[in-house]
Amino acid sequence: MSTYRLISWGANSHSQLGQGLLSEQFILPQEVNLSGCSLRPESIRKIVGGAGHTLILDTNGRVYACGLNNKGQAGSSNVDQENVLRFQRICALEHETVINVWCGWDSSMALTENGELYVWGSNRYGQLGLDPSEFPSISHPHRVSIGERIRNVSMGLRHTAVVTEGCEIYVCGSNNRGQLGLINPKTMEPYVRLGAFTKIVEWTMQGHVEDVACGQYHTIVVTKRQTYNMYVFGDNKHGQLGFFPKTSSETRIFQPICIPLSSIQHDASIQIHTGWSHVNILSNSTIFSWGRNDYGQLGRSFSKPQNGISMGERLQCIEHIPKIVQLSVGSEHNIALTDDGAVLCWGWNEHGNCGNGKTEDILQPEFLSVPSNSVAVLIGAGAGHSFAIIKDTS
Repeated sequence: MSTYRLISWGANSHSQLGQGLLSEQFILPQEVNLSGCSLRPESIRKIVGGAGHTLILDTNGRVYACGLNNKGQAGSSNVDQENVLRFQRICALEHETVINVWCGWDSSMALTENGELYVWGSNRYGQLGLDPSEFPSISHPHRVSIGERIRNVSMGLRHTAVVTEGCEIYVCGSNNRGQLGLINPKTMEPYVRLGAFTKIVEWTMQGHVEDVACGQYHTIVVTKRQTYNMYVFGDNKHGQLGFFPKTSSETRIFQPICIPLSSIQHDASIQIHTGWSHVNILSNSTIFSWGRNDYGQLGRSFSKPQNGISMGERLQCIEHIPKIVQLSVGSEHNIALTDDGAVLCWGWNEHGNCGNGKTEDILQPEFLSVPSNSVAVLIGAGAGHSFAIIKDTS
């Protein structure tokens, strides 16, 4: 019978690694002790983190959390518990079957099998789809409704995008750099922020929405009609929208513009993942990346710096790596799971985010060291921390 283990590494200032203690960082993977809760490593379905907290979803639809809870983002029933040192089940969701979870910087969301959305944590910028003057933060999961069943969600630093089952896009939160893609029709100026989910009407005629991803200050929506297209808006200072800004007007895009994805096979599935200012697309076991690259977050050599920032050419694949079956992206680092159970890490490594025992940035993908008799089966990342589930093969 195989033994499964949860391991974690990287930043741990709020015990977001679930290791039971506060420490600056773990620069090498360490096993997480789960003996105090009902979570079993073999049942973990998804791991995702924010700045200082982590959510885990298991195959039974239960949600567990650890880490920073000062805004309620870890969903702890003890509202005075600023740091949750080990993974605890979020009791307020125990009567729901959850099928997906997401983290913003200090906010959290969960989607149920009925297409209902629960939100908790910081709402200072309206990123939970509620009026921030009434709900500056929420300590327990709170159900919100937009009148349609929800299919997918992405959370950025302080904004959120939602895809409904009818393939409509709704957004909320901060819009300081155009990341909501909406202009106020009364003033013809961008909204400063939106404290309610608001529809981007234009998507109804732009093909089937395949995926959405929110970065620090930008949003990317992938649609498909006969071929894939990418609709982008928000901050483009580092080329994260898929093209180099040549003028000051191209550093912020306030309404969606279309970028063709001609390099992606139209018959292949597609997943889009974005960090703070770089983007990865996983398609046909290959990773394509573009955007900011000064931490090595694109997995290839630096291009010529522009305005002091190294950026990657648009949509280049990361070469000389095995086939990839899963990808997870932190703020500026990346973790990939290969088809033979190995783990690759690259990018920002200041807190040991890449797990190689050092703190220098990793400019090209490197294999994570795991016991010789083990293979990885699942990975996850927060802003500066990382996870994997490994299975003993002996």
